Amino acid sequence: MTFSARQQLCLMTLLISSVLLSGCSDPPHFEGQYIGTLGDQCMPGSGLPAALDMHLDIRVDDPEKRNPSYVARLRSNAFGEFPVSAPGKLDGDQLVFEFDKDEAHGWTGYQPQLLVVMTLEPHAGKEGHLWMKAFSLTALDGRTESANIETLTLEDLTERASANILGERGLCLAPAS
Repeated sequence: MTFSARQQLCLMTLLISSVLLSGCSDPPHFEGQYIGTLGDQCMPGSGLPAALDMHLDIRVDDPEKRNPSYVARLRSNAFGEFPVSAPGKLDGDQLVFEFDKDEAHGWTGYQPQLLVVMTLEPHAGKEGHLWMKAFSLTALDGRTESANIETLTLEDLTERASANILGERGLCLAPAS
């Protein structure tokens, strides 16, 4: 074998090894209790819109699996607790949750059905923190022909609040103490 053929074989072996080892990396860790915080530095404090002033509890559904599935409960200062745990969908390094709260008729009035969809990913710069990359809240009214009352996104909510709510990659979720 010539020297250049040997070099090519070594480079090919190195390339194959690195590809195989990259597939062995652990999936991102999302389990924990989180609260919404302010800015890139994930500072606790007031100023979050009520819908984003939340407590998110994420648990592993089956910890024995290599690729675990996640469930979460959401409580927001604006909408209270969503009564159902939502299963998460892991897509690469992102975790997507869809929460649904049924409409309610009661002595306090009518509350429309609420649908919250959020996309989370690990915060590379802060251990144990997450980025909420996307958030949408849709209110649906089953009493009308056009059921969609309003949809609010992460950007809509932050436009209505003071500056520096969002960080560079979205809303920072810090571990709850």
